[in-house]
Amino acid sequence: MTAVGVFFGGRSVEHEVSVITALQTMAALPSTYTATPVYIAKSGAWYTGDALRDLERYRDVQRLLAETTRVILRPEPDSRGELVEAGTRRGLFGGSARKVTRIDVAFPLVHGTHGEDGTLAALFELCDIAYAGSGVAASAVSMDKRLAKAALRAAGLRVLDDVLIRRDAWLDDADALVRDVVATFPFPVYVKPLSLGSSIGVSRVTRLEQLRDSVELALAYDTRCLVEPSQERSVEINCAVLGRGADLRASACEQPKASGLLTYADKYLAKGGAKSAAGDAIARGGAKNVQRVIPAPLSDLMTRRVQEMAMAAFRAIGAEGVARVDFLVRSDDEIIVNEINTLPGSLSFYLWEPVGVPFGQLVTRLLEMAQARHEAKERTQYSIDTWLLTGRPAG
Repeated sequence: MTAVGVFFGGRSVEHEVSVITALQTMAALPSTYTATPVYIAKSGAWYTGDALRDLERYRDVQRLLAETTRVILRPEPDSRGELVEAGTRRGLFGGSARKVTRIDVAFPLVHGTHGEDGTLAALFELCDIAYAGSGVAASAVSMDKRLAKAALRAAGLRVLDDVLIRRDAWLDDADALVRDVVATFPFPVYVKPLSLGSSIGVSRVTRLEQLRDSVELALAYDTRCLVEPSQERSVEINCAVLGRGADLRASACEQPKASGLLTYADKYLAKGGAKSAAGDAIARGGAKNVQRVIPAPLSDLMTRRVQEMAMAAFRAIGAEGVARVDFLVRSDDEIIVNEINTLPGSLSFYLWEPVGVPFGQLVTRLLEMAQARHEAKERTQYSIDTWLLTGRPAG
């Protein structure tokens, strides 16, 4: 039986969303896998234990953590996926830190910073552990909206123009940057942090008086932010992609019913508060309170165009596993890629069920791809047979 380490939480403003995605994923894991929850607290410390599987326990995090074990993972290939108790050291006469458990495959489900941005993937690369999802480069590019746009443009896909504002430049001369925005785009505009999701720190600005506060809000969450023109007559359409290399397939398309800015509260805190929203999410896949139309009301031709563009965006950044591509659609000849998410909430499983891929099968496919990529990596040579500093053959 394959042991899967499910890593979630993290030092991220999307911490709670990550908890929901992880508990959903563990619930959907087929019986051929065993799940080990690894919760990364907001402090950055790692914990494991069966109590982490119960959503209700997260109402009192300190009490929950008191019933779990703090663990670490050595960033070395010979760690062999072993999670060991934090604070234990090798003894004076040898011996080793107490092993808590061992994982065969890592499933990183930390949304946003210190996870989805490629940092966890980099750790698993150092440990030589198979892991699900996109690699380091694709994860980092997708999280940086400017880098993602560059990759998408190079692939011939249309993206929005923007004005980039850096925190240090804003502190130095905010007036000049305000003038730059006003000269570039008419209102309304959207202000958003460069590397966040779940609509956190995003504002719709309809007049000049709102611009400063919106930029300062975005720069509180990131060192850079973007200002983009609002696409007033566009419809949001989302489509997910699954696969690696040339073997890709696209999901059904969705159209969120809400118009304008869909806030974090709209997505996760409506109809009964966070606990109710999370409970519904565990049961049925993400922010149940967000009304979606699936499949989106598009013609067959338009649906195929969106799906093809989603796969093109996936290839453009070198993504693997599952990703969701968000579009702004105005007409048949005006489809804009708004962003690509290499770790979508709930793994976008609700977009796969309509095309015959249930959640359990989606998770299985992601883990199989992780193992296949790792096997391919093991055929790669990382050393040469000469020790350069001595001039003699290594060993």
